[in-house]
Amino acid sequence: MIFYFSGTGNSLDAAMRIQKEDEILYNITDCIWEKKFFYEIRERESVGFVFPVYFGGLPSIVHAFLSQVKFSRTPIYTYAVLTCGGSAAGAGHMTARTLEKNGLKLDAAWTVVMPDNYILLYEPDTEEEKMAALDKAAPVLEDIRMKVENRILNDTRGSGKGRVLTAAMYPLYAHGRKTKKFWTDHQCVGCGTCVGRCPAKAMIMESGRPKWVKERCIHCMACIRCGAVQYGKKTVGRYRYKNPVLKKCH
Repeated sequence: MIFYFSGTGNSLDAAMRIQKEDEILYNITDCIWEKKFFYEIRERESVGFVFPVYFGGLPSIVHAFLSQVKFSRTPIYTYAVLTCGGSAAGAGHMTARTLEKNGLKLDAAWTVVMPDNYILLYEPDTEEEKMAALDKAAPVLEDIRMKVENRILNDTRGSGKGRVLTAAMYPLYAHGRKTKKFWTDHQCVGCGTCVGRCPAKAMIMESGRPKWVKERCIHCMACIRCGAVQYGKKTVGRYRYKNPVLKKCH
């Protein structure tokens, strides 16, 4: 079984590419809100976690899930696939430590570079850059799929430099991810799509417009895929990225 979290589709794409024919994909967002943390697994079944790297660490919702998930038996092999726009820093080590505190062992962790999408800080990849990054990621994911099938082990600790980077960057995310700068411009038609996409349930519809009602969210960029959602003045006019897999699944 594979558990995934994805805001703009990269990690969903990765999970689908490594998924075996008879394997179930679980959306971590659904697991959290349905409070489903216990799973029956078959003898010798592997368990995978696929998610993006945020500021060198785990998205808040992923950390919450990994801290609580339980299985009917110890998985024969547990692995993580981390998608990112550049470096995963010490995210693999953070994943291993989070699972270890929950009584689980991480046997392997791999990083896959996919299109940048954190529009709040910088211009996302162009369409051409996006397709080039996805083309490069395809054989990497195929290689990971084969390694998972053969239950290859690796060092999940990563480099010391990566762990230092995470220690420096992740507090900005852990104590940040504020919602007060989100707003909708004149393009908003009140469809509520952005509200329905929010894995943090940080938004509601009020008087036909989205309203952010929580101080913090996950900063997953699911809502801002809609061109009518902005974050301060930085995102106005910026390209909105979403992985092509979303056209098939959403």
